[in-house]
Parts: sequence; C-alpha cells; structure tokens
Amino acid sequence: MTAKTSRIVIKTFIKTALKDSDESPERCTRNLVDMALNFANGRFQQSFFEISRAMLNNENSPYYPLIEDVLKHMDKEKLIDFGLNIGYNGCTTGAHMIRKLKRTEDINVPWLLSLVIDTSLPDFITKYDSVLKQGKELGIYTYFLYTKDDPAEILPLIQNNPDCAIILLCDPSRITEELAEKSEALNNVLFAVKYDDQAEAACLVLRDHRLLYSLYHLYSEEDRDEILAGTYFRFAEEMHCPFAAVFSNVDCSIETRHAIYQKITEDRSAQRYRTIPLDLFCDTEVIGNIISSPTSVVGFGPDGTLYTPGREVFRTPYNLFDQPLKELFTKAL
Repeated sequence: MTAKTSRIVIKTFIKTALKDSDESPERCTRNLVDMALNFANGRFQQSFFEISRAMLNNENSPYYPLIEDVLKHMDKEKLIDFGLNIGYNGCTTGAHMIRKLKRTEDINVPWLLSLVIDTSLPDFITKYDSVLKQGKELGIYTYFLYTKDDPAEILPLIQNNPDCAIILLCDPSRITEELAEKSEALNNVLFAVKYDDQAEAACLVLRDHRLLYSLYHLYSEEDRDEILAGTYFRFAEEMHCPFAAVFSNVDCSIETRHAIYQKITEDRSAQRYRTIPLDLFCDTEVIGNIISSPTSVVGFGPDGTLYTPGREVFRTPYNLFDQPLKELFTKAL
C-alpha cells in the first residue's frame, strides 16, 4: 500500500469515528487512540499513543472536556488534515525519510523547521515555496512560520503546501476578522497566538471562525514565578486552547529553563489543566531524538541565515537562499 493510499484509508477511519463524537466524545476519543495504535509503526507514534491511552484511562481527565470542546468549536476537517500532516506525513512518512538519510548518507535532518519570513523580499512566496519543496524531499513536513509583517501575506505559501502542518506564530494585534476569513479555506494551519494583553480578543476571533489555534508564551526570567504558579496555563484553559506552549528568551538562566520544563512535564503527566503544556524548544528536541538522534532545533532568520534557537542563539554562516537545504544540512549539522 502506498503512503498516499494509507493516508486516505486512515482519514476515512477517522471521519467515520468522528461521526459519533457529538454523542460520546469520550468513547470516540478512546476509539481513535486504539485505532491509531493499530496503524502506528514508528517509535514516536507508538510511544505517543501508548501514553495517550494510559492518560485516557483516567475517567476524570481534564483532557476529555478539552477534546469535547475542540470537536465542537474547531472545524473537524481542519483537525483531521492538520493532524494527519503532523502525525502521518511528518512523524511517519517524513520520519522514515529522515532516518534513511541518516543511515545511508549520515545527514542529520531536523523534523521541524522554523522560518522567520521577510515579506518585503522580492518574490518571497516563490523563494519559500522552493524551501518547503526541498524540505519535503528530505522528510520535513512541519514548519513554524513567523513574520513581523501582516501574516495574511504568508497565506498563499500555506495554501501552496497543503501536505504540510504549518504553525503560524502571530502577535495578537495581527489577528483580525479579515485574516480569519481569509484563513477559513486552509486546513493545514494552526495559529499560535502570543500571550499578552490582546491575546483574549485574538483567541475569540479565531474561535468564532472555527480555526485551529493555541497560545505561546515567549518568557523571560521575570516570568518564572507566573509560569510555575500555573497562571499562564489557567489563562490558556479559559481561552479553550488545546495547547499552551512556552519558549524561553535568551536572558533566561539554565536553572529557570530547567525548572519550567520540569513543571511542564509534571503537569502533563498529572493532567493538571484542561490544556496541554508544551515547551517549544525542549519538546521539539525530544521528538527529534525519537525520530532520529542526534537532532538539532533549527531556525532561519529573515535574511535566510541558519541559527539554533533555545538555550543560546548561535548564528551560522549558512544561508538557505545560497545553497540547497540538503547541502546546507550536510555542512552545518
């Protein structure tokens, strides 16, 4: 069975299972996890769905009302396509390609790329279309995209790559009714809304349009106590966010980063909130090491320069506009 056929079969099973979601979201969720375990044939998928099934054995899990809310208020077709783009294209088909490149050519390919896009670049859509095409040829189907400009300008790039899972990081002030309306036709994008005073209004706009969204918190040293006390995660609950992610600023100490990630892993295991806490750097690294170790968390700045974010921003002389991605990874990673 080809990868394309397998995806069609899996999507058909999921759509059939979701028909019962309004009557019994709990049973529907357990059935989906059991079905996923039958299809899962990779290390990451097996580990993820086994943990999920263990968590859902808790009948009082806050994840049940979270799932019920998501199924009622987010477009199901978007949930299915985005989920398959990450879970099947990225962590199954893509992961197989990444491991093969490591085994046969000794190239370390990251499973996810972060791109800061300068929309003032001439013909930037064509340039980044080429980047994503090269990425998919290497097995990369998941992308973080950010621009300081109007995110609506990036939507054609997202539309051109429907087989990718795009997490579009947005400042809340950029989330408008016009942007939401333009995004309704896209099934492969999740809006990551920056946590600030305008985040509530932005989340309400996205929810009204049944779009996929979550929160992210770019935290600094002074935010430590607020995160450890759970204030941020409780706000994410109120905003009906499936995920509440954090990402450390460069001024944070190693001790703070470690304490916050320990808090996140404990909260996830204890199922403490009606949202799933994530650390964008640490959890990306963990997933990458499961897919193919050693992994690197890789980003590209608005000028195309490769850098490694997270613990310390390290800029390299490598540029995605000057050489193919495969050649770049061969040299840089």
